[in-house]
Amino acid sequence: MEGSVTDFKLVEKLVLENDYIIHLAAIVGVRLAMENGIEGLKVSCMGTENVLNCVAKYNKKLLAASSSAIYGKISKTPVSEDTDSIVGCSAKSSWLYSIAKLAEEHFCLAYHRELGCDVKVCRFFNAVGPNQSKSYGMVMPNFISNALSHRTLQIYGDGNQSRTFVYIEDLLDGIELVIEKGTTGEVYNIGGTEEIKIADLARKIIDITESGSDIEFIPFEKVFGPDYEETMQRMPDITKLKALGYNPQYTLEKSISSLIKHLKLRKDI
Repeated sequence: MEGSVTDFKLVEKLVLENDYIIHLAAIVGVRLAMENGIEGLKVSCMGTENVLNCVAKYNKKLLAASSSAIYGKISKTPVSEDTDSIVGCSAKSSWLYSIAKLAEEHFCLAYHRELGCDVKVCRFFNAVGPNQSKSYGMVMPNFISNALSHRTLQIYGDGNQSRTFVYIEDLLDGIELVIEKGTTGEVYNIGGTEEIKIADLARKIIDITESGSDIEFIPFEKVFGPDYEETMQRMPDITKLKALGYNPQYTLEKSISSLIKHLKLRKDI
């Protein structure tokens, strides 16, 4: 079914048809959020309010997907669920996505506190999987796609920014655990624990694919314009999720190998 989470009647219909609601609707990727700021805010704020109003009205249970982007300019990792958010000023539109997801979290937790809604929140840290589109700017499928075709791998900035990655199967296991065993009104990080610099990720993918690709470094402002600020580190503390029994099966290398296998079968690389 195609539609928008900002369409209240559609949201109401879908909420009525289900017992448990998993709210994943969002503008995907920082660049799209920067280019579509109004729509991004509508989806995260108005859309989430639509979902919550229906959840409250019909006494449904909700799991809402948030993002590691809410942590903003963190200087130390790993970050736990109660680590403060430090985001940049509103003049920098790159923080719009972070603020929108943070507002979404506050909406959810306010509905829990004030109306007693059964709501849980999961913060995703750089999820990867076989059906991701490189058009959204996701770094790992982009690198692998280009490496398989021996095209240049483009790194934004100096490549010293670091990330962790969680494979979709581990992510889904985490979601299932939070639904089944998580505490209502709580937030849970879901992410990998192998931190890697983006430049090192590019080199690793070139090595694994035995690619002849070169690496090109492109300044952030050339890609995103002057209103962009980068988060240099993003790594979760998943102690809270592990207490529910979380046991991820995909290492970074296994995730890369799985994506390579799937991308080789696709025609749009």
